[in-house]
Amino acid sequence: MGGGTSVRPAITEVCAATAVEWDEMWAACPYATYSQSRAWSEDWATYTGGSLQPRPMLARFDDGHRVLLPLTRQRRRSRLTMRHLLSPAGTYGGWLTGEPLTPLHAEVLTEWLLAKRAPLWWRVNPFDPLAAVPMARATEPDETHIVRLERGLEAQMSHRGHREAVRKAQRAGLTVRKGAGAGDWETYYSIYLTTLERWGPNASSNYGAALFELLRRRGAPGIDLWLVELEDGTAVSGSINLCGPRHLAGWHMASLSDYFRLKPTNLLINEMIQDAVDRSFSWFDMHPSGGHEGVTRFKENCGGEPLKCPVIVAGEPAGSGRRLVADVVRRLRGSTDPSGPAPDEKPTR
Repeated sequence: MGGGTSVRPAITEVCAATAVEWDEMWAACPYATYSQSRAWSEDWATYTGGSLQPRPMLARFDDGHRVLLPLTRQRRRSRLTMRHLLSPAGTYGGWLTGEPLTPLHAEVLTEWLLAKRAPLWWRVNPFDPLAAVPMARATEPDETHIVRLERGLEAQMSHRGHREAVRKAQRAGLTVRKGAGAGDWETYYSIYLTTLERWGPNASSNYGAALFELLRRRGAPGIDLWLVELEDGTAVSGSINLCGPRHLAGWHMASLSDYFRLKPTNLLINEMIQDAVDRSFSWFDMHPSGGHEGVTRFKENCGGEPLKCPVIVAGEPAGSGRRLVADVVRRLRGSTDPSGPAPDEKPTR
């Protein structure tokens, strides 16, 4: 581009990407999330017994740019049809590259994905500086809540309600630590099962123990488990975090309702944000709330800033993603079906 004239780039080749290319381009991408990593796609392939399969593609432009498309192919429950996801389990998806792109690159990539990989399910990565381009094609609105970490923990503690809740938890003797070992993961899973019972028909996901075991084995640096404990060592709350190059997400959180009065989740979020600051992350992401208004209010009271992360569903009727979530939740409720939840599902809080 030069002289004020914009030249629309063209894709000259799209081919299967190697595992090495996926890993390298994910690590080099400043806005990559863990859900766009090879590890995330492969763990979901294992958990679903192969109904999800990684299908990464490498796109080359005529101006020399290279972009990785971290696609996952889903075999439908009918076994007769397929669709593509830009990330499993309802998480953020989108292209990966360490090279600066222009809005024209984003337009070409969006058009290619919608034309060549439909049916397609895509939650737009809101941390991509060019996210507005695919967002213009969104079919289903949604939002997450984030904390920008430039100001450190000060921004969080400036919210009076959150600050007082943290102090209440500290006075009650609650402590926070990172989980280590199978026993801690089993403890967290038991808290999660109690959470599912509490949510009942309003639960927006139901993950089996096999998924948590896969995440435990994957471990750091991509997966963190956190626990909040009473003075006697009883765990009452926890979180599973997904760590990208600069993005840290509280993907899955569960707490025992008998201890809500002690504000364990406020203390947990406070400690996780401080850890994210110490590790030089740019964003702490609380992830979408699954339509639960109370969860949304809690995140806002903790200083979470709303950020749009809409969904694009291509090649299917509008709203099909949300209908599929409701259908799958009805069928999975009370089970630990190894085929897992639909990719559109949001994490239970």
